[in-house]
Amino acid sequence: MLTKETVAELTIFYKRQRLTSLIFDDKETADIFVETLTNMFNQKGHDEFSFNGAIKTVYTPDTISDELLSYAEGNISPKGWIVKMMKVIDGLN
Repeated sequence: MLTKETVAELTIFYKRQRLTSLIFDDKETADIFVETLTNMFNQKGHDEFSFNGAIKTVYTPDTISDELLSYAEGNISPKGWIVKMMKVIDGLN
């Protein structure tokens, strides 16, 4: 099984509405970005901006086919995107 590469996704909200999402090479870089940005905020900025982060897998053709093959062979249990995809496909049949 191939090693999975991950990235940190940071979603920025302004007045509770999604403003944008940014991708960072790792969580630490995203944390530094948030810390630097929030240090520039006044109280209104602290009140109106919020952040949400998630670690996401970076897929390549090899990692997708490897994960699907491992699932098909029973080497791994379905989780994450495979489960979501299975539910969609099952709903179509």
